[in-house]
Amino acid sequence: MRLAARHGHLTTAFALALATVLAAAVTFATGPSVRAQDSSAEPAARAEANALSENVRVDACASDPSRLGLSRIVEIDSTDGPQFGANHGATTDFLKDGEVVLTFDDGPLRHNTRNVLKALADHCTKATFFMVGRMAAADPAMVKEVAEAGHSVGSHTWSHKNLRANSFAKGEQDFEMGVSAVNRALGKEATPFFRFPYLGDNRQIGEHLKTRHMSAWWVDVDSKDYLTRDPNVMVRRVMSTLAVKRKGIILMHDIQRSTAGGIRMLLDQLHDKGFKVVHIVPKATVQSLAEYDSIVAKSFSTKAAAAAANPLADRSIVWTAPKHATTDETAAAQTNVRPAKASPQDAAPAKAPAKSKPQPVEILPWQPQPFGY
Repeated sequence: MRLAARHGHLTTAFALALATVLAAAVTFATGPSVRAQDSSAEPAARAEANALSENVRVDACASDPSRLGLSRIVEIDSTDGPQFGANHGATTDFLKDGEVVLTFDDGPLRHNTRNVLKALADHCTKATFFMVGRMAAADPAMVKEVAEAGHSVGSHTWSHKNLRANSFAKGEQDFEMGVSAVNRALGKEATPFFRFPYLGDNRQIGEHLKTRHMSAWWVDVDSKDYLTRDPNVMVRRVMSTLAVKRKGIILMHDIQRSTAGGIRMLLDQLHDKGFKVVHIVPKATVQSLAEYDSIVAKSFSTKAAAAAANPLADRSIVWTAPKHATTDETAAAQTNVRPAKASPQDAAPAKAPAKSKPQPVEILPWQPQPFGY
């Protein structure tokens, strides 16, 4: 089965029925289009094997009908910076009705990330993790643990700043330091998969992605797990969206309690409702740039020294709040003092203005948190 040539960045899809594929070597066909292989066809032994195919991990339980498992694995060619998901990926949509891609942002955060990994392993399925560079520097062993479990690891900038609000020079540095940090934590080159923090597009960074041959990944189904501590709320939001859209790239955050506590429930419901997981893997990896490697190396050295000095410390690091945060609580976090209380004489005599409803924002481990971790 061959899809239209517009899917030029998708070089392979395979294992619609994994029983046959698991009995043979995992191979990838190269070419300008997606090629799907089902169990009735002969194994693709004659297809030219991709260099990365031997590193793709497909567990034997992936075809167990009692688990969510895997439906297909799609190899992504990130040459020239294609975009996937939502309206950005209108010409690169490779998902069929009932298929989803599982993605997790902002980690790793050891306790929560391990809960996610355990649930994925129990359902014998795979996901893609878009990791923040500073989080990778805080716990490189956790980054390796995610990759060793067979999941794809991409980047999500160094500090999770909204690139839409940054100049190109600052945005490029944050982007490249994120790539360097994830590569360093892995001890090898990561996937050329990238997600913009806050889904905040930046045209210049988008053009930069093309020169770096990295693909941008958007979102079809947003769990908005940062809005609640309740796993049930997160699960209902995802499933209700899928009931309408019927497929898509799902966004969750492995740092969030609602996802760490609700991921197993979500996977159970995806299985029970007949949804299938598609796992994305790269055709090639991404090289980091030496000038940013040297900057990131200093941060890794600092974190390693701190860990050696306090080996029993919880690796869920607390970071200084980003400069773009503006609340009194954030300002206090930046100076490590409590916000000063206004004295009675400073109080304005005029009638207090009506309180505006605060807009929900994604809370990260190094920012002040309304719920805590």
